[in-house]
Amino acid sequence: MSKILIATGIFPPDVGGPATYSRALSGELAKRGHSVDVVTYADKDKNLPQTDFPVTRIIRSRFKPWHYWKFYRAVVRLGANTDLIYAQGQVSEGYPAFMAARYLKKPLAVKITGDYSWERAVNSGYTDVLIDEFQNLKDYPPAIKRMRKVQEAVCRHAALIITPSEYLKKIVIGWGIKPEKIKVIYNAVEMPEMKLSKDEAREKLEIDKHTFLIVSSGRNVPWKGFALLEEAVQELQITRPEISLKILHNSPRQQLHEYIRAADAYVLNTGYEGLSNTLVEVLRLGTPIITTRVCGNPEIISDGVNGLLVDYNSKEQLTSAILDLKNDPALRQKFIDNSVPGARFQFDYMINETEKVLCAF
Repeated sequence: MSKILIATGIFPPDVGGPATYSRALSGELAKRGHSVDVVTYADKDKNLPQTDFPVTRIIRSRFKPWHYWKFYRAVVRLGANTDLIYAQGQVSEGYPAFMAARYLKKPLAVKITGDYSWERAVNSGYTDVLIDEFQNLKDYPPAIKRMRKVQEAVCRHAALIITPSEYLKKIVIGWGIKPEKIKVIYNAVEMPEMKLSKDEAREKLEIDKHTFLIVSSGRNVPWKGFALLEEAVQELQITRPEISLKILHNSPRQQLHEYIRAADAYVLNTGYEGLSNTLVEVLRLGTPIITTRVCGNPEIISDGVNGLLVDYNSKEQLTSAILDLKNDPALRQKFIDNSVPGARFQFDYMINETEKVLCAF
């Protein structure tokens, strides 16, 4: 049995993919007899849930170097008796874990779910290019350049890198990282608890039976393409007033799933997805999908088989795809019939594959 320290930026009650993943993985590894410790950042006023493994909290500070230093010290203390340190990101948790692993001479594994330097650059207004073009820029603002150096240093030092898609593996290889130490393990997606049929969901949400409902969701960030989707639907409504669009940004999970179940189509006009858990959830809920042929999306959706793929922010292609679904019930039914995700998105598969690579050290 192995001794593993999981270093994560967030943990329940914080909400988000890394929090859910860290708790689920830690719990399963502990059940299988491994010794697991977790170190996480946390807010002072939030209590951690009961767990079957020790969790060390590092209280977040406005002065980030201070809580980075405390995180590093915790990883040094807890990591001294572990076989492996597994960081759930390459910056806020990854850099302190990298420094501690180097000091302790312990192997480091890192999970890469995106390019934080690109997200920071977009959110700070430094750039408006998409992630692929961003990788090939000749120069970056000083703050972004420092962040890129940090994430590349962490990945170079790591003995193992886990990515949730082949697309993200290619991104990491582009940072000069050897492909042989990168393992693709798709994230498991929890099966949505949905007892309502489509008709029952529409009745609960008071959606008219003649309405062709399009649903979209996600963080309201520039690369999600909500503005163009709204524009495309508004133009369609001039001659087809029965078309309706519902966009959900921060809705409770249950409400989101009810709208997806009630929908005639789910549209994700996104310029970036490392791998979209939401698309897998939509497949399991049996709603036809239109999304973009970018990043990890084609690893989930096969064009014409279980959904439609369009170019990002192409109003012409998006409009055409919406009309194809609206006017062709047989096509919608085909996508529903082919909407069962593969075994690679199952929880046990993810845990088994992760345990295998982590315990090889």
